[in-house]
Amino acid sequence: MSQSLMTAYKDAVATPIGEARCLPFALYHDRSVFAPEAESLFHNDWVFACAEAKLADAGDYFALEIVREQVVIIRGKDGELRALSNNCRHRGTPLLDLGFGNAGKNIVCPYHAWTFDDKGSFRGAPFAGEVAIEKDDHCLPQYAVAVWKGLVFVNLADEPQPFSERIEGLDAYLEVFELDRFQHAYHLEAEYWNANWKLAVENGIESYHLFKVHKETLETMTPTKQAYYVAGSSEWTLTGGAIKDERSTLTKWLTGSHPEAYSQYVLLFLPPSLIAVIDYEGMHWIQILPTDAEHCEVIPGGLSQQPVKNFDSPEFQFTHAFLAEDKEICERVQRGMHSQKGEGGKLVSLEQILVDFRHYVGNRLFGTCPEPFREGERAALFLDPK
Repeated sequence: MSQSLMTAYKDAVATPIGEARCLPFALYHDRSVFAPEAESLFHNDWVFACAEAKLADAGDYFALEIVREQVVIIRGKDGELRALSNNCRHRGTPLLDLGFGNAGKNIVCPYHAWTFDDKGSFRGAPFAGEVAIEKDDHCLPQYAVAVWKGLVFVNLADEPQPFSERIEGLDAYLEVFELDRFQHAYHLEAEYWNANWKLAVENGIESYHLFKVHKETLETMTPTKQAYYVAGSSEWTLTGGAIKDERSTLTKWLTGSHPEAYSQYVLLFLPPSLIAVIDYEGMHWIQILPTDAEHCEVIPGGLSQQPVKNFDSPEFQFTHAFLAEDKEICERVQRGMHSQKGEGGKLVSLEQILVDFRHYVGNRLFGTCPEPFREGERAALFLDPK
């Protein structure tokens, strides 16, 4: 990264909402910028992996790639969840296929059949001949793993921050939704977008664009003019808004006195990559993982009270529709980021969450002081819902 671009990056992510402007365009495609982002944000912080409900039985696993690092979350025979390197200790072959599966009794490399148990311990190698392979020196590296509200997170850092510190203060705002009710998980197929990961994240967390990009989809349910800031800082942010969808099953049976929060949603952003919309009926998310400076992977999923029986239902067609709109606009914006003459302008109040995101980046990438916690005018709607 050139010194001038690094300085511009550091300055841009430190500004408050009244002064914040669009980031310099080069930050959305410069490869020298992407490398330190990957190291500081994705290889040294808590990254969302999957729903725990999908890993119920011994041997169940979820394998993912976190910016070229192969990682697998696996349920051991002892019932524990572990996060392991998914690279064989022989010659680096990815051991388990990406996505969900069951490893069986052991993890066996598809190349030369080196074998590991579900704790990552090396079990043996065929046809080793006279060569002695030290078992303790050939175990799979293990990473920190945490489970919160049915969601599994992994941290590749050597000395990770405790996850409880990462989400300190968050639970109080979500208690009204009784998230433990949501025991059934679904994951949809990953999408691949021709857009920088920051651009996709920014699009996913702000409500300013709904009235224009999602005029016939999200705007009909969660109108831009009724969106608001709940609470947050550089560590996590909640925004919210009114739900105006008459198709909702909630509006069909919810009568009488009930907390106003039940007719609202909150959008949780837990950087670097989890964006979840939570309401009384469920939690639905997208996970955004960068693949390189100008491409990212977008993985939708969710938790609900009842198992999903039909992925062709109107609800999922609706999800596919607005994600297609998001992909189209993000890829359009990405093309604009290569302009040498263009220049962005100031952010508006509805983009406060973008400023929180930037303060997170500033803290992790440049060591700037974390931004203090702030609370919006409607925070009490969730803290004191009655």
